Amino acid sequence: MFDLKGSVAALLVGLIVGFLGSIRWLILLIVFAVSSHFATRAYMEYKTKNNLQEGAHGERRGSNVFYAALVGTVLTLFNFLRPAHLPYFTLFAISLSVVNADTFASEIGVIDRNVYMITNFKRTVPGVNGGVSLTGEMAALGGSLIVGIAYLILVPGRPNPAYFAAVVLMGFLGCQIDSVLGATLENREKLTKGEVNLISSLLPVIISALIFY
Repeated sequence: MFDLKGSVAALLVGLIVGFLGSIRWLILLIVFAVSSHFATRAYMEYKTKNNLQEGAHGERRGSNVFYAALVGTVLTLFNFLRPAHLPYFTLFAISLSVVNADTFASEIGVIDRNVYMITNFKRTVPGVNGGVSLTGEMAALGGSLIVGIAYLILVPGRPNPAYFAAVVLMGFLGCQIDSVLGATLENREKLTKGEVNLISSLLPVIISALIFY
């Protein structure tokens, strides 16, 4: 799943989430990591043949882990310190839902040859930043739904349907934000891939926090 630096980063994130959050937080993090890995490994022969894979064999690097987990890790700290009355576990789930939706969209969406740039809907090639397809969009929704269902099972007390909907829909929305930023700022080298991932996971969390507050 990870190279050496990615493994160390993932271990540190797991320790922080496990100690400052709870076992529920850690389980949700593991569900995200495992499901995103399966998406990464899907169609690997095809992706390797067309040079569309992550890393050499789908492994994630330390920078991937850092940018994907930064928002969730900060939310774990906020949950521990409680600076405001917010559903931090729900916000944590939203941050993971965004990253999972983006991973599913990019890793599975590349098998679809009917790709369009999200900013102008002109045909483009699979794997390009900002390229979207029907397969990718369905995969994105599936990725956010996986985190949403896991959240629904793990959330303490009686589940709030609105919170479940927020996890799924905000995850999908974050994936679209990622595509727009990729098509504009990343393609112009104004942002790196990691920075795009960070912003696209942060914005849905901020929007959700304001709504919940």
